[in-house]
Amino acid sequence: MSQYVIMTVNFAGLMALTAIAFGLVLKSVAGRPAQQVLFGLVLGLGAAFVSLQPIMFVNGLQIDPRNLFVGCAGAFAGPLGGAISFAIAAATRYYEGDPSAYVCVLSLFLATAAGLAWRSLCWNRGQVGAVHLLLLGLGISLSYVCTFLLPREDWRTVFSSAIPFLTTTNVIGTLVLGGFLERERRRRLREDHLKDQASVDPLTGLKNRRAFEAAYETTVLPQSATLGVAFLLIDLDHFKQVNDTYGHATGDRVLVGVAEKLVARLRDFDLTARFGGEEFAVCLPDTGREDAMMIAQRLRRAVVEVGKSAAAPGLTTSIGICWTPSPIAMRRAFDIADGALYQAKLHGRDQVVLDDADAAGTTRLSSAVAAGEADRPVPA
Repeated sequence: MSQYVIMTVNFAGLMALTAIAFGLVLKSVAGRPAQQVLFGLVLGLGAAFVSLQPIMFVNGLQIDPRNLFVGCAGAFAGPLGGAISFAIAAATRYYEGDPSAYVCVLSLFLATAAGLAWRSLCWNRGQVGAVHLLLLGLGISLSYVCTFLLPREDWRTVFSSAIPFLTTTNVIGTLVLGGFLERERRRRLREDHLKDQASVDPLTGLKNRRAFEAAYETTVLPQSATLGVAFLLIDLDHFKQVNDTYGHATGDRVLVGVAEKLVARLRDFDLTARFGGEEFAVCLPDTGREDAMMIAQRLRRAVVEVGKSAAAPGLTTSIGICWTPSPIAMRRAFDIADGALYQAKLHGRDQVVLDDADAAGTTRLSSAVAAGEADRPVPA
């Protein structure tokens, strides 16, 4: 009796360690393929370790709950993780040298398939509760149908003692191990959601200023741009009048419309953010000076389109640009662009003003494009 208690405690400890490793992978590894590989290794090693201390032997057959681990791998680690876990468990079983190893390997394969089927039906749809985990345990237990491939004289003993015990272990194990894994997954989802809330403007869906600055520091500043870097500050002209005249709902539609235009007209690796109120920021890495001016002109005209579609006619914007041949500190780029934006506002609004700066951030000259001049045809 004490032997079974020790094995149960060891089994529970192994499930807890597996769940902890699962959570560490979720927190520290980015990219789904890499996560699936590590999940498969964790659960595959769990299956291998659990086989080192079999629960019982029936007519010389080793009985252990390794199917539980490979089934959970298919369910929670996906196809790649399930395949890796199955390969580890199957190799371990094969090299144990048991004459019935091929039956056990087939059983492991069916357990993995059951986990993948459960993942498709439940996990991918976000439906994971105690009942669903119970169904996973029963599905994994269906893999023991391979027992019919054993010699007939073993059937009665296996079905009367081993299969009921393993089925009970699978059901309890999926409730415990699957519950641990699902809890870690939900914790990660909550953390990601909170992180998104802290970095995304809730109205427009763009990055907020903090997230923009972090992205600039990590993706733009380390680059050695071949064409230059443009930092744009976009400010909607007389936006308070839009809210006062047409209402805040219209003002919100304008802000959302501007954000959509920015996303639609910029490249995937360009940075875009709402800095607050009616002010937006854009960073254009690897962009020449003239291209930056043309892009700004297109954005200025796009804002006019937004005003018309949002029932706020007459909406215009002023844009200040800092262009440098190579990246500079964002604080300096912001100050230069803000000075250019001030000049655009000072000289009548609805125009683009660009300030060049060298690599050290020293302003060299300014140029402006007013509305009339900027309406000339510009290549798309």
